[in-house]
Amino acid sequence: MAGASVIDDYVADLDTRLRGNRKTKLDMVTEARDSLEDAADCYRSAGLCDEDAQRKAVADFGPVGAIARDFQGELAVAYGTRTLRSILFILPALHLGWELSRLIFLGPWENLPAGNPPPAWYMPLTQINDSMPWAVSIATALALLVGRLMSRRIADNRLIARCAAGVALVTVSAALLSNLSLGIASTIVNPQLMLSTPLVLLASVAAIAVLARLTVMARKAVRFAV
Repeated sequence: MAGASVIDDYVADLDTRLRGNRKTKLDMVTEARDSLEDAADCYRSAGLCDEDAQRKAVADFGPVGAIARDFQGELAVAYGTRTLRSILFILPALHLGWELSRLIFLGPWENLPAGNPPPAWYMPLTQINDSMPWAVSIATALALLVGRLMSRRIADNRLIARCAAGVALVTVSAALLSNLSLGIASTIVNPQLMLSTPLVLLASVAAIAVLARLTVMARKAVRFAV
């Protein structure tokens, strides 16, 4: 192996083992390369040839498998935290926008223009849907707080990452299921309701699309934490 490629090969191997946000991953790999290059420079100054200096720096840095496990834990925590924050800030804003459009164009749930009073099973669904974003916000805020406290007491980043990813997946999946259930129920109660109010229909589709995207992020967080 040529001397100039020892650090390159190590960093390339490390890069292939890591999964996570591209920018965060690039920053971590670049930091590892810089540390290796600095160590190799010190060994060159001590009289070692370039290849031996790089090999010594790589050996001191640690086995690539062990380093990758540590880095992956950090990557997973960073992505899980990012996902929780996205849910925390996006979901309430999304719900408020949808509620505003519903109130303007449809009015209160009890007065929906369905021709007849809505069935008894419909109102509990609307109440669950109205409460879900706030319950999710509380859960994600608590998860972020607990994660911060855990990071000060627990050295295992993967455990923190799994907890964050689990909360993210459960909460956003519940919000998505709640929205889909209400949409299906509204269609059953009055099939023409959404079609007669295009802006509410657009807001509903946008809400489901955003929730689906957040669900994808949560699933990635789970994969990264494994």
